[in-house]
Amino acid sequence: MDVGGVLKYNHLEWVQHRMDIERMKSSATVIAQSLSEFGRCLKETELPNDVETTARILEIQTAERDAIKEDFRISIRKGLSLLRHVRQMDVKPEHEQLSPTRLHNVTAIERMLIQLEETERSFDTFWMKHEKRLTQCLKLRRFEDSFRKLQSAFAKHMIHLEEHREVGDGVRKAEQLAQAHAEYCQQAMEDVDGARLLRDAGQELISSQDVELTASLLPKCDELDRMADALSGALERRSQVLRLSKDMHQQIHAANNWCHRGVELLTTIPYDCTAGNAASALTTVDKYIEEGESLKLDIFNNEPNLNKLIMLTTTETSTLLAQVAERIDDMRHLSIYRRDALQKMALREIRKPPVQIVSPEKLQCSNGDQCCTTISTTTINRNSSPTSPNKVSF
Repeated sequence: MDVGGVLKYNHLEWVQHRMDIERMKSSATVIAQSLSEFGRCLKETELPNDVETTARILEIQTAERDAIKEDFRISIRKGLSLLRHVRQMDVKPEHEQLSPTRLHNVTAIERMLIQLEETERSFDTFWMKHEKRLTQCLKLRRFEDSFRKLQSAFAKHMIHLEEHREVGDGVRKAEQLAQAHAEYCQQAMEDVDGARLLRDAGQELISSQDVELTASLLPKCDELDRMADALSGALERRSQVLRLSKDMHQQIHAANNWCHRGVELLTTIPYDCTAGNAASALTTVDKYIEEGESLKLDIFNNEPNLNKLIMLTTTETSTLLAQVAERIDDMRHLSIYRRDALQKMALREIRKPPVQIVSPEKLQCSNGDQCCTTISTTTINRNSSPTSPNKVSF
């Protein structure tokens, strides 16, 4: 039955559109197959144990993902171009404006475009999870690689400190050792800072709440803390020991100078001198003994701390300190003995014999007449016999 009306139909155009649609379907099928194979490959990917392999896998799979994404973009771009060509309009027309055959083709193209977009979104979601997994694995492997390198470097630093325990045999040598140690500290502290930065990076990875990462990273972060504290403490102890060595040798030098001056001082003071010279020498000796009180060698033996014990037990300084201390004690005893002797000499002037007044004595003249002669007053010593008076003749 003829219902009337006219339908526009161009068979050549219909064939061309169907060919384009079939090519689009074929392209979508190829993309789906590639996507399926790539997804299976991603699921079967095992996490490597080294940085190079992990980085290479991530690079290869990222390139494959980019290629698939490019296929998606090309297919969608061609589909949109085909859709505009079938519609023969730049904007979406109403259904009434399209012939049944053209409407069928437009619907098929739109359905394929929607499927492609949904597939692309699903692929992006899956890839994000896989990429995150690979990226975390790469970070973990890099962390472990840096951890092993730092562990080796810390071991070398500790061996270096164990082998370099010299504290010097004088002030100049101690200063040279301290300068060399300060330069070494700058290099070693770079590893200490690197260990603490690596620990922070590990804690950041732990914050991702990945159970596998946490179980692997937590003990290594604790070990980094321990190694950094141990090395920085050992470097500081070495610095303190060298400072103590310098102070000790300065004190030994001062003690030797003090003893040498004491020998010269005691040699120049005669054993028998006047009271005035004794008083002057006594002042000099007292000042010398007072200067000796400022010597601080006892601080290295009284209540020694860890650094002093390290210095005393790793060198021959204990013997040297004992010798210098013995020399100081000898000089102090000699100085005190000489001071006591000088004090006795000075007291002689203070303890002068007392003055005694002698009354005039009457003497007999030679002719038998008694005459009085005035004898001048003299001083006599209580412990000595009085001097006989001189006779004066008239």
